[in-house]
Amino acid sequence: MQEQHDIYVHNSQLIDSIESDYKSNASVKRIYFYSKEGIEKISKYGIGLEDWNAIIINGERVILGYANETYVRKVVESYLYGSVHDIAIGKVTLSHTIVKIGEKINITVTVKNVGIENESFIKVSTYCNESLVGAQLVTSISPDQELSLMFYWDTTNQTQGKYSIRSEAEPVTNETNLVNNVYNDGLVEVTSSSSSNLVAMLTLALSFGFFETFSPCLIILLSFLLSYTLGSTPFFKESFLKVMTFGTGFLSATLFLAIAFGLVFLSMPTLQYSLTWAVCIFAGVFGFYLLGAFKIQSEKMPLQLKPLIRKLAGKYGITYVGLFLLGFIFYFLDPCIAPIFVSMLPLLSPETLFFNLSMFCVGAVIPFIGIGIFAGSISKLARSTYRHRSKIRAASGLILIGYALYLIIFHLLK
Repeated sequence: MQEQHDIYVHNSQLIDSIESDYKSNASVKRIYFYSKEGIEKISKYGIGLEDWNAIIINGERVILGYANETYVRKVVESYLYGSVHDIAIGKVTLSHTIVKIGEKINITVTVKNVGIENESFIKVSTYCNESLVGAQLVTSISPDQELSLMFYWDTTNQTQGKYSIRSEAEPVTNETNLVNNVYNDGLVEVTSSSSSNLVAMLTLALSFGFFETFSPCLIILLSFLLSYTLGSTPFFKESFLKVMTFGTGFLSATLFLAIAFGLVFLSMPTLQYSLTWAVCIFAGVFGFYLLGAFKIQSEKMPLQLKPLIRKLAGKYGITYVGLFLLGFIFYFLDPCIAPIFVSMLPLLSPETLFFNLSMFCVGAVIPFIGIGIFAGSISKLARSTYRHRSKIRAASGLILIGYALYLIIFHLLK
């Protein structure tokens, strides 16, 4: 009985407070539970004999037991101000506000039920100016619940200019407050893809490809491998063809992984922002590693691979097909080679994928052409490259660090 008495005191004080705050807007009537009118209310609203502290609002909403003040006030206000049924677009978040033609924008729309009834089958639409970007159906949403919907706007067929993004929720039955059903998120600027930007991207892809292959670690191992497979080959043409066949296999492995990573990146637009951050972290860490900021003991591993390489060279290095397979396998055996092409992922789009990967391949094949030309003095080339290994590593490291900073400042933070 003490618990029931405490509920009675709390509910009575709450009713007094509401009556005082809303004055003539809220009429409060207390009914003795076992009176004739009380018995009628028990029957009408299906109230149990133990629920003598029940509160009934507007003849519709029955609140039993300990009444939550926030909820009661919300119910009262919903009846007073017509927000029993009320769907609102809480906010709209854009992944970018400045994009180039052909890029995609992720639009996150937050829908909230600010009424007091469960709602269902709500159509939410997002527009660019007056053109429909997309529409989604919310099948069910309870009071105070928020849902996030993702829309994608492809700017491929847009012209240069500024566009207004707007999201709308269709009114539900008996909804009267329609002001919060519409949310305008401001302007998005679509710029043209200038030729200078394209040239810069292709140049960067070329440099990534070059430093993917032009590694002192790789050239030292290649010196051993080619001296073993070429032997005393006297003809320049045959030496060059063998080097290029090996290089083609090596490049095929690189290209295989690059295309796989690129397609995964392009097929996951909702994660591209997070993946770009991951790429920046990778590029920065590996860049500092190449600058010598920290050491990894696995640098000595190539020397331990000689017996395995000798075995593979003796098995596969006789024919051109074997050399191709050896080059493909060799890419995965060299622990000094990091997949620098991963840093290219933010450069990729369906329209530029072919061009960037083509320039990457051109850059990657250049060192093999040089090695093929000087195959007769490959050991001398390896020694010369090794003497300048710190400068070569530093150059590639600075490119990666600068590229990571560029992405963070001009792409991610914007």
